Amino acid sequence: MLRKGDGFDQSRYTVTRQLGKGTFGRVVEMWDSVDKRAVAVKVVRAVEKYAREAEIEAKIILDLQKTLPAGRDFPIVRLFRTFEARGHYCLAFEKLGPSLFSALKSTRGLAQAQPSGAGRSERSVVRAGIGSYFTLPQIASIAADCFEALEHIHSIRLTHTDLKPENILLVAPLEKGSALPAHPRVALIDFGGATWQHEHHSSVVCTRQYRPPEVTLGLEWNHSVDQWSMGCILAELWTGALLFSTHDEVEHLALMERTLGALPRCMLRAATCMRAERNFRHGYLRWPERALDRDSEEHVRAQRRLRECLGADSRGEPLRWSAELSDFHELLWKLLEFQPEHRLCAAAALQQPFVQRARHKSGARSRLSEIERDRTPRPRVPRVRATRRVSV
Repeated sequence: MLRKGDGFDQSRYTVTRQLGKGTFGRVVEMWDSVDKRAVAVKVVRAVEKYAREAEIEAKIILDLQKTLPAGRDFPIVRLFRTFEARGHYCLAFEKLGPSLFSALKSTRGLAQAQPSGAGRSERSVVRAGIGSYFTLPQIASIAADCFEALEHIHSIRLTHTDLKPENILLVAPLEKGSALPAHPRVALIDFGGATWQHEHHSSVVCTRQYRPPEVTLGLEWNHSVDQWSMGCILAELWTGALLFSTHDEVEHLALMERTLGALPRCMLRAATCMRAERNFRHGYLRWPERALDRDSEEHVRAQRRLRECLGADSRGEPLRWSAELSDFHELLWKLLEFQPEHRLCAAAALQQPFVQRARHKSGARSRLSEIERDRTPRPRVPRVRATRRVSV
């Protein structure tokens, strides 16, 4: 049990408050008396499995940091150092703001708490009702930072594999009850499941709701899994709800088909996942035959096409389809391409009109040039490491 005022690493760090907790342990804000700054310390449970995974994550981040351009803020969390204290392996990170998941919950609460009387137009009431809690300019700014980070980590042959709103943090703190900035800056965190191209690729990566079809089908995957996850995340920031709300793999595929069209027959025929023979026939998904129950069938039937998800409220009434919303739809459509080889890569995503508009308006950092990349040293990485299970 950690208490405020507890000292760590020969009293260099003093506990200020708890920031969060998970199966791995907990994240605690501490004051670093040497560098005179607040840090977020990941205190890992005193269990060999978790300590080993934390060491792997630290090695990945430190190798990644060696490739980042000097003298620039980059949308990837900074790891300052690691240490052991009280039998726990600890990682001292820069102190960032809340996650997009927390910000979404907070903004949802503000929207629901705001009265529908004077001071609010009818249109604003409808938007709050459908859950448009992040504006399109805010989403574009977030997308620009995320794709800048992904373009770099993919260029050094690293894949994050577990992108979700919980693993993207706002750089600046967000006071309780305050509105999001017009152009929020974010950074990627949690590289514990990140995989180098030369390493063994686990058959299960990405949290279920952000998992691309090739992983669900048991096919080979590459860095494009991160791009699919980003498509799901950006849609969620706009609608306020999971794009694919499910915990069942067949239902998940059925939701994908309902939203994006039929899965390619070549992918279904090549499926190697468990129960493939029962779930697919002649290159088609057996739905609703393989539905769990009537509720599952109704859930999929209620799923709307991507354009309707983005451009209609919860009652099906259309919103005004602006040029910006059209550009947003185009970006998501390309990110949510079923076939990985046709999916939009991070570098191309940065050039999309929706993202370019945000980069010009907010003065976002330009990405690394090819010359800079050629001069950037590549990290020496271990050839073998423990396989990490991810949440299903």
